Amino acid sequence: MKRNALLLFLWALVLVANVSCASKSREKTEFQDSIVVFFRPIYSSKVVSAKELIMMSNKVPVYDTLFVDRGDYNSIKNFIENKEVIRTDVKGIPEVYLKTKRGTVFLTQFNPLAVDIDGSPLAISMDMAYRINTCSKMYNYYTKEEISWDTLFREYSLPEDYHYHYDKYYQEFKTNGHKLDSIFIVKKRGVKLWLIARE
Repeated sequence: MKRNALLLFLWALVLVANVSCASKSREKTEFQDSIVVFFRPIYSSKVVSAKELIMMSNKVPVYDTLFVDRGDYNSIKNFIENKEVIRTDVKGIPEVYLKTKRGTVFLTQFNPLAVDIDGSPLAISMDMAYRINTCSKMYNYYTKEEISWDTLFREYSLPEDYHYHYDKYYQEFKTNGHKLDSIFIVKKRGVKLWLIARE
């Protein structure tokens, strides 16, 4: 009798472990198709190379996961994976790193300029640059003044859901210079976001 009870207990334990592992593997594969967006919400005279931007991104954990419309997601993914090198005298500076499983692209923040890892200019429309910015909500990491310096939000209006992410910290720390410096350090390290297609 004890042997049957022990076998029944072991069988139930194996069944529970199997179901648990199966549900974890489903969760893992659910978000395997994603777009990584990495940027540093600071303005600096020092230009960072595309390869340096990748290394910085690898050191930073994902800060937020954003679920975006399937059509927007596919459009951005298609832009990254089917990039088109163009000839132009105007080259972008790699300030935003976009990555999928099969492609990488670097954008100049708030401008319709893109380059590949070697610095070759890529075709990008103003509409695509705006779509990437609105889907990733990068604008929330910059003040309205900083955003207005560049061409994108002079052409398009700033989304209604804009709120400066760091404002609450500036309000809280405005009398403490040391804590204000810590905000700059966090911004300098960069922000990594994950874009996932909404089902």
